[in-house]
Amino acid sequence: MGKCLDFKSCGFDNRDEARFCSRCGIPVKGTLLQGRYEIQSLIGKDRGTVTFQATDLQTRHTVTVRALIPKDTNTQEQNDFLQDAELAVSLSTHVSDPGSIRVIDYGQDGPVVYMVKTAPDSTPQPSSLSRFVNRLSSDLFPQTPSNSGIEDEDTTRIRIAVPGNTPQPTPAPWPTPGPAVRDWLVEGNLAYEHGSYEQALAAYEMATRQNGASVEAWSGKGATLLHLGRAEEALQAYDQAISLSPNDPEHWTSRASVLHDLQRYDEEMYCYDQALTFDPDYVYAWSGRGMALAEQGYAEDALVAFDRALLLDPQQGTVWQAMGDTLYSLHRYDEALIAIDRAFALDDSQASLWDTKGNILRRLKQPEQALVLHEQATQIEPNSATSWFDKANDLRDMRRFGEALNDYDRALALDPTLAGAWYNRGNVLAALRMFEDALNSYDHALQYDDGLISAWYNKGSLLHELQRHQEALAAFDRALALDVHYIAAWNNKGLSLFALGRLDEALAALDQATSFAPEEPDAWYNKAVVLEKLGRKQEALTCRDWARSLDQQAKQAQGL
Repeated sequence: MGKCLDFKSCGFDNRDEARFCSRCGIPVKGTLLQGRYEIQSLIGKDRGTVTFQATDLQTRHTVTVRALIPKDTNTQEQNDFLQDAELAVSLSTHVSDPGSIRVIDYGQDGPVVYMVKTAPDSTPQPSSLSRFVNRLSSDLFPQTPSNSGIEDEDTTRIRIAVPGNTPQPTPAPWPTPGPAVRDWLVEGNLAYEHGSYEQALAAYEMATRQNGASVEAWSGKGATLLHLGRAEEALQAYDQAISLSPNDPEHWTSRASVLHDLQRYDEEMYCYDQALTFDPDYVYAWSGRGMALAEQGYAEDALVAFDRALLLDPQQGTVWQAMGDTLYSLHRYDEALIAIDRAFALDDSQASLWDTKGNILRRLKQPEQALVLHEQATQIEPNSATSWFDKANDLRDMRRFGEALNDYDRALALDPTLAGAWYNRGNVLAALRMFEDALNSYDHALQYDDGLISAWYNKGSLLHELQRHQEALAAFDRALALDVHYIAAWNNKGLSLFALGRLDEALAALDQATSFAPEEPDAWYNKAVVLEKLGRKQEALTCRDWARSLDQQAKQAQGL
């Protein structure tokens, strides 16, 4: 955490443990909103609002979070924002057309009110689209399509092909002595191919001085600067290449990659549009556009771009995997499985593919098949905490609790800050009725993520089971502070207050539960018990009758 993400207007240096900027109030990097959405970066700012790129820890997919700036807005504006967000969520449930944007969540955490765009999921999954930050494959400018699927980190950046008609130096230990007039472009290309980026940069700079109109030299310089982490300078080099050859879609696509690293997403999309204006069938512009849209949470738009890219080149394994991840985020699991299988057919060496396919099968209620895939993922990449975590989830679903505990421990040995693993470990221990150990595991989860609502609720429920009602109340209150509409927390808070003899407070808690969820019979039954204890027998009878009616309706709906 630390420095405020609004570098231009604020830039305040906060304490390391701060979740929100002490000056302007917006979330700092790494903050978990409602224990689910991890803030990654600031996308934009406009008239009292900020937009962030974030990760949904339940799905491990990228989402967009729009929030009001606390210091610039008042309570009424915040209430209006939440009302609008609630309406947007309601309307989004009816939207399924391609090209649509969905608001899928909203709420308040600390000083911030926010809404979330993209499709939610219910269980933490491995990061799916973040691995495509370097979205284009190593052969961004290939003569023939690549047959490899997903390349490693060094090869996912833009590369410049060595011109086929350019004389090569005499084979010898590189670099070789040049002729009287050295061909700096050739030397730059060779150095780039060898991964000697500092030498490549020096050669490309000499080439641009030798011939300032050399498009290849400027493009090579841009690619090399990007490798060296000097994105602003890379952008200037690509701008020069585009000024010399404005109709080349390759240069526009390369420029888009630089802008992605700089988090200038609107400009990035403009570059893809320009590339496709000059060549509507330029596959790398379509694939890059799809990756960018998916990372920003525009899943339906991304699928359209992926479809076009794969129609042009069905051998793009990276795009098949991205399409699978995007379909997964939309809960379209059968289609996601087809896409992942296409990626497998091109390259089955990536642990992430085995892991993702396993997660799809688990969501399709096939944990036995998922387990086989996750075991393979752990063999390919034994130091991946995520793969061990997902394997443990399979074992948990199969009720093989002892083995699940072992794999949660393996995941936590690799990454002790993995709050989801501590939380699910606690759930397994609770299922084994090892309540004290489960409480300890929940406490660890909350140590690393104190916004994990379900951990507070489960902790409160276990404390209630252990008749530690005062502690249970504190846990339920923490859950409700994070989500005031958490019905089960209101219900169980009422039970704890009843156990403490605080009947009026218990009734007030159960009133909240029945007002938020009038169709749930349990709260009505509990409310009847409290009313009877208070001597309000007629009201108690009415609540009990209503609860029985709801039970009967539920049975009829299930055909029982």
